[in-house]
Amino acid sequence: MVVPGLLTRRSILPHLFALLLGFALSMPSLQAADVANGKNLYEANCARCHQPYRRGTGPALYGVTQRWSDTANLYAWISNSTAYLKTGDPYAVGLWEEYQKSVMPAFPQFSDSDIGDIIAYIDGWEAPATDGPAVAGGGAGGPSEPAIDPTILIVIAVVLVFMAFLLSRVSGFLRHRVAEKYNEAIPEPVPFLDRPGMKPLIGLAALILVGFGGFKLYDGATALGRQESYMPDQPIKFSHALHAGTNKIDCRYCHTGAMKGKSAVIPSMNVCMNCHYDVQEGSQYGTTEIAKIYKAVGFDPEKLQYTGEQEPVEWVRIHNLPDHVYFNHAQHANVGEIECQTCHGPVEEMEVLYQQENLGMGWCVNCHRRTEVQFASNAFYEDYEQLHQELANGDIDAVHVADIGGEECQRCHY
Repeated sequence: MVVPGLLTRRSILPHLFALLLGFALSMPSLQAADVANGKNLYEANCARCHQPYRRGTGPALYGVTQRWSDTANLYAWISNSTAYLKTGDPYAVGLWEEYQKSVMPAFPQFSDSDIGDIIAYIDGWEAPATDGPAVAGGGAGGPSEPAIDPTILIVIAVVLVFMAFLLSRVSGFLRHRVAEKYNEAIPEPVPFLDRPGMKPLIGLAALILVGFGGFKLYDGATALGRQESYMPDQPIKFSHALHAGTNKIDCRYCHTGAMKGKSAVIPSMNVCMNCHYDVQEGSQYGTTEIAKIYKAVGFDPEKLQYTGEQEPVEWVRIHNLPDHVYFNHAQHANVGEIECQTCHGPVEEMEVLYQQENLGMGWCVNCHRRTEVQFASNAFYEDYEQLHQELANGDIDAVHVADIGGEECQRCHY
């Protein structure tokens, strides 16, 4: 006898599994659409004044939702800060005064949905790294773009399996109660592993877990010693955005070794003094950070004399390669005519310098495969007669780094 409206275990589980699976699969796509829009809006409208983790023209945006007690007030502030200041909100007024009463422009073109997308993008940023490598993520703009962690998907899958098992137990209990009420024979329980399709399903789950564990082991081993989005605090606050961006100082003026040798070198304090002998107050930090330069070189700014009492600056190195890897800046910057931004990212936009790429072997090899060599006009490559002939005959359109040994192991490992 079948009681109308009663779902059996066999009928409820497929429907439940399909419903939950569809919900789980829809989560990433919904998030990606909102975050992608928020990222575009942030880069087009906010990034000029707001750094992710360090204050610039305006406050750093990481953790902004935690600093505002009411999200509605934050939305109103972003939409029109001047109008919102008239409400007398103590936090908004304090923020306005802290930044010398600078007025943030209004954004009437932003809908509440647009502001929500920007906040969703900001909330997905990784916590800033200060003492070690940050969690690897996207690399084009400092903070990594939010992504679905595979571990979270595994946890969701385990929770769904547990819910399915629990509902199956509830369904079995109800079937027994109905059978008792209508004096029906109670079926003997079938052992869990003997149920149809369970053994293949368990085997598949075990295979997935083993594969996932192997992938995580391989990924962790290959990422050992690498870092991405690393942004340590430096003993002297130095703005690349101001020096290389606003003031248009060429990278090679300070990093003199980039065109001459293996290392680009950390600029000496003497290079800083070329300008700061006269420029004694900065536009952002006043005299605080420049005073640290004077202390390092032993300079009295009032008497314009050197005291001879020097103190070394303990800079924190950001870009590191393993000891078994050879890299020559001059080969890339001088001979290869590669721009600094290719490897280091848009340093002229960075208020605080961070590592954009992970500098792993795969990243380097891919660059060698797609980068065209400045071949025809570069005297360094005159000895490659065969490739010059193939270019002249039209047999090849361009010469890539991989064509001149860029994929040979001994070029970087010896």
